[in-house]
Amino acid sequence: MLQEAVDAYLATLAERGAGINHHTVAAYRNDLSQFSSFLEQKRLRRHWSEVESEDVQAYLEEMRQVRAYQPTTISRKLAALKTFLRHLKSQGLLERNLLETVQAPRALRTTFPVLSAEQLACLLEQIPPFTPTGMRDLAMVQVLYATGMHLTELVALDVSCFNRLYGSLVYPRSDGRLRECPLTSQAIMALEQYLLRSRPYLARRHPEEPGLFVNHHGRRLTRQGFWLVVRNYALRAGIAELTPCQLRQSLMLLAIKRSSEPQGIQALLEYAHLSRGAGQSERWGASEGDDSLLKRG
Repeated sequence: MLQEAVDAYLATLAERGAGINHHTVAAYRNDLSQFSSFLEQKRLRRHWSEVESEDVQAYLEEMRQVRAYQPTTISRKLAALKTFLRHLKSQGLLERNLLETVQAPRALRTTFPVLSAEQLACLLEQIPPFTPTGMRDLAMVQVLYATGMHLTELVALDVSCFNRLYGSLVYPRSDGRLRECPLTSQAIMALEQYLLRSRPYLARRHPEEPGLFVNHHGRRLTRQGFWLVVRNYALRAGIAELTPCQLRQSLMLLAIKRSSEPQGIQALLEYAHLSRGAGQSERWGASEGDDSLLKRG
């Protein structure tokens, strides 16, 4: 009975769209299913109407003591649970908010590890600018730098999203609305070179593929595929650990560093956390030539 309510709630989110993507729904499913499994394994409750604040507190202690989760992970799971319990209350399945007396852990303020200017320059130097995959990878980096979009959005782009006339990308957001992102001149040039000289070769087996960025099989590049590409370049550059998210954050920080109006670029990117960027800015120094890192191709 517990899991059935979770499944029904997630189905409702998926049907309505609710402004969240399938990755968020999958995370909700994992977090909520973990709590319902905890209740069933402990034989605490069989119905959500029977759940008490003490059950949530016991779950919190298990995450802290037994599973040794980080405060940020616990806070995320409690946030998902809070949203779900609010839904149950609105449906009349709960009489009160069960999280009223539950103390969420205070997340430690951590600095997101980004690449230094030297590391980023070395990484970009590993991308061969005149090979089919190299032109593709340079175009992807330029788009990330120009727009700050998430990686799931990057690999979801279609060829039709590129508006050559206005030099922008137009694509649907998670809430269904269209978003237009202006591109830098370097990004426009990189995309045009990729579409003219690289993509026709990569997509020769599947010319009907709508995806903007394709792999060597001619199919849309996946997020995992992009991660493998980034990791390969990172290893060549002597960077032991690097994720696509770190690359995105590093490029966003460079864009913020080069912007004379940080609030303006925040509005452009929509995702930028300027307080985090400000805390990292000293890693980039005060050189006027930082932007030259992206002037390739």
